Amino acid sequence: MESFFKDFTCYGDTNLLKDENINLIIKRNSLESAVYIGDTQSDADACKKAGVPIVYAAYGFGRIKEPDYVIKTPEDLMNLF
Repeated sequence: MESFFKDFTCYGDTNLLKDENINLIIKRNSLESAVYIGDTQSDADACKKAGVPIVYAAYGFGRIKEPDYVIKTPEDLMNLF
């Protein structure tokens, strides 16, 4: 699935909060639409602040209330969009 991902960053790279990193990636790549794949409520909260839909990776270790999308395996992402 590597070909589907163009860029990534994290707090250790930028010292920015998660929602700010999401917006940085969007701006840096001139994205018109984006989604975030995550498995914790803090991921979902950051997405809400950034205005980006959250794809809940239900195979992860956390839980998300009211995700925009749900995938049960990494392969499910291929069928989602």
